[in-house]
Amino acid sequence: MTVKEWALRQIHWMLQEDPWVQEIFLAAGASLDTMAERILAVYNFIDFSKLNLEQVRYYEWLLGLESDETKSLDDRRAAIQAAWQAAQTPSLASIQAICDSWKDGGVIATYDPGVVHLNFQGPAGIPAGINDLKAALERHVPAHLILEYLYRYLLIKEVHEVMTLTEMDATVMNKFAGG
Repeated sequence: MTVKEWALRQIHWMLQEDPWVQEIFLAAGASLDTMAERILAVYNFIDFSKLNLEQVRYYEWLLGLESDETKSLDDRRAAIQAAWQAAQTPSLASIQAICDSWKDGGVIATYDPGVVHLNFQGPAGIPAGINDLKAALERHVPAHLILEYLYRYLLIKEVHEVMTLTEMDATVMNKFAGG
C-alpha cells in the first residue's frame, strides 16, 4: 500500500474521490514513498563492505565514531559494522556478532558469570587493529562485566626443532608467550 492510498483511507469517504484531493495526495504521497524507501534502505542495510568513502564518513558521524583518515577504508568499514552491532541489546550473540564483524575475525566469545572471554583463533600474537575491536566491545558490554582477551601465542612445539634460528630471529616478540 502506498502512502497516497493509506492517506486517502484516513479521510472522509466523500473526499476520497475528489480530483483535487487525489492530486494533492498523489504529490505528497510520491515524495513520502521515496522518503520511506530511503529510510527502509538505511534501516535494512547490513552489507557495510560496500560503503564508499562518503558513506563511511556519514556512518562514522551517525554512530559517533572518530573519523581517522589514516586508517584504511576496510578498517573504517569494520569499525562501522562493529558499532552498528554494538547498538543492539547486549547478549553473547551480539558480542559474537561484533567479533565476527571485526576485519580479522577468528574470535570466539564465551561467558562465565561476570567475565566475557574473547579467544583469538588466528595467527599467533596480538592482532593489529585490536584497539578498534576493544573500543566497540567496551561501548557495548555492560560495565560490570570483565572483558578477558585470550591471545594465541607460539607454543614450544611450534618452535623447538621446527623453526630455524633465522626464522625465530625474524619473528616478532609479541608472538611468543611473555613477549
